[in-house]
Amino acid sequence: MPKVLFVGDIHPDGHRLFDRRAEFERVLFADPKPSELRDVVPEVDAIVLRKLHLGGDVLGRADRLKMVSRHGVGCDNVDVGALTRRGIPVLTVGDANTVSVAEHAMMLILAAARRLPACRELLRTAEAGAGREGFLAARDAVGTMELANRTILIVGFGRIGRRLAKLADAFDMDVVVADPFVRPQVPEALGYRHVERFEEVLGEADCLVLCLPAAPEDKPLFGARQFVRMKPGALFVNVARGSLVDENDLADALERGRLLGAGTDVWHALPPGANHRFLSLPNMVVTPHCAAHTDACLSRMAVVSVQNVFDFFDGRPKRALCFNPEAFDTID
Repeated sequence: MPKVLFVGDIHPDGHRLFDRRAEFERVLFADPKPSELRDVVPEVDAIVLRKLHLGGDVLGRADRLKMVSRHGVGCDNVDVGALTRRGIPVLTVGDANTVSVAEHAMMLILAAARRLPACRELLRTAEAGAGREGFLAARDAVGTMELANRTILIVGFGRIGRRLAKLADAFDMDVVVADPFVRPQVPEALGYRHVERFEEVLGEADCLVLCLPAAPEDKPLFGARQFVRMKPGALFVNVARGSLVDENDLADALERGRLLGAGTDVWHALPPGANHRFLSLPNMVVTPHCAAHTDACLSRMAVVSVQNVFDFFDGRPKRALCFNPEAFDTID
């Protein structure tokens, strides 16, 4: 009987699917401590990973481990290299979260363009019946942006980037895609412009959105040098990974008026703390890494995560969902 460890709880639809296969045993750690994982991993055959980091110290004890099913698409919270060397594949949820994250990115773009935090703060602080003329003047001074006929630069043209491009196109935005790993013909066939390096067009974009993967050890892709090269009054949105951006440099760019606004769903650390600079900026839209947390998306990710386990042990894993397909070559 394969024993499956769930690191972080999943949507009930995933558990209902799991219950259909009585030959699989479930071990659930909804909010585990690393020490608890080290104690239990020697006994498990598979891991469904949602929360926590699985490093080499933990995985080195997982003698029976045969596969990992990642409840998501990013694998920066698991030592993929260690698993690949052992021939252990890491399966992801593919496009299960694409719609939800792309819609969330569009929401952040709209909220930043229309200065939603500043508008709300103006309404919150203005006293009813007093100083109408001053209030209207303050309202008119908020300064917002229309998206139509503006240029959006999407850095990363994977599943989420492609979906976001479609949404931006529907808003009559001019879409530019930066991705050196995508053949130019792919976005160009859809009517989008392609560049290999985002640095080529930083000064042209009215809005820039990060939609690319990251590893924990990666240095920030965006810092002071990049922000100063962006078009004055542009928008910056991150739905990828917090490690891709120097948070203090972004806060500086916003405070100095270099950017009109920004939005982020991802952070260097969660929770960020009440004194984080982003939380006091009137031109910053923030969410708590919840882009994929619609009920429908959580259901899809849970079901695919569990189905990946079943498919693997049934001898028909989906290679298209494998983050490290070279692991299959090791075990074939």
